[in-house]
Amino acid sequence: MRSHLAIIQMPYNIPEADFDRKLSVIKKNIEHTGAFVEKGVVDFVLPVYTVPYGYRLVKSIPDDHYRLITDSPVPETVYAVRLVFRDDIIATRRTCTQIMVWRTIHAQHEHAVYGLPQIFFQHFLENYSIVVSDEQQTREGRRFWEKMISWAISTPGYQVYVSDGTQQDRPLTFMTSWDDFYSTWANFCWGDDKDCHTHRLLVISKDILH
Repeated sequence: MRSHLAIIQMPYNIPEADFDRKLSVIKKNIEHTGAFVEKGVVDFVLPVYTVPYGYRLVKSIPDDHYRLITDSPVPETVYAVRLVFRDDIIATRRTCTQIMVWRTIHAQHEHAVYGLPQIFFQHFLENYSIVVSDEQQTREGRRFWEKMISWAISTPGYQVYVSDGTQQDRPLTFMTSWDDFYSTWANFCWGDDKDCHTHRLLVISKDILH
């Protein structure tokens, strides 16, 4: 029986990601999207999400890179998420990391991207044993993970833990409530010290680990 476990790595704070600067400018977005499509893509079906008219949800053929793009002769990216897989986070377990998550802020695409980050997150949680965020996050990225932690804490069947990778035995601490997370663990996990804040993890699990 496969374990259903997601790990969220609580990272070093950064002001803005490089891909955000590229995709937020429409001209650069179109160039970036064209290069992405030219490398090869296939249509992707995401359960419980209906692709709106005028858009395509695609997956890169060379790697685990997903995008919602406009279905036009010159497509534009309105949502993107890219995964990498690792074997060094938890012994005997394979993890995937969202190394890029981006969505447009343009109003004409709001209906298409609304709720999509959460749908993708739940899809990865159901299909991979472990999901890990990247080691660096913007303020918006932090807010997203806080939202998913709140969702997991309030959803029956999910457990949330803190994993402190700054200690050799990487202890797991069970999180009892949202107040426990916000008052005790949020500032412990996020911060500006690269030496520790890239190693402190939050764990969302369908298995009871304590």
